[in-house]
Amino acid sequence: MEEIINIALTAVLFFLAFCIVMGLIRAFTGKKPADRLVAVNMITTAVIMMTIILSVLFKESWLADIAAIYALVSFVAVIVFSRLYIVSHTRKKAAETEGKGDSSDGN
Repeated sequence: MEEIINIALTAVLFFLAFCIVMGLIRAFTGKKPADRLVAVNMITTAVIMMTIILSVLFKESWLADIAAIYALVSFVAVIVFSRLYIVSHTRKKAAETEGKGDSSDGN
C-alpha cells in the first residue's frame, strides 16, 4: 500500500513540476502585471505543495516547517507587490487624468 502511495505522490510531483513550467511561461509572457503576479503566486503555491509531498515521501518533518515559512514569505511578498502595483497604477491614472486636463484647458 505504501508503494502505491509513493507512486501517486511522485506522479503529483511531476504534475506540479509541469504546472510550474506553465506558470513560468505565463509569468514571462503575461501582458499585465496582475497576470504575472498571479502566475508567480501559483508557482509559489506549487513549490509549497511539492515541499509538503517531499516531506511525506522522505518522512522528514523539517521540510514541512520549511514549507510553512515559505508560505508566510510568499504571502507577505504578494501583499507587498500588490500594494506596489496599486500605488503605481493609481499614480499612472492620476498622471493621465492630469495630462488630459492640461491639454484641454489651453485650447
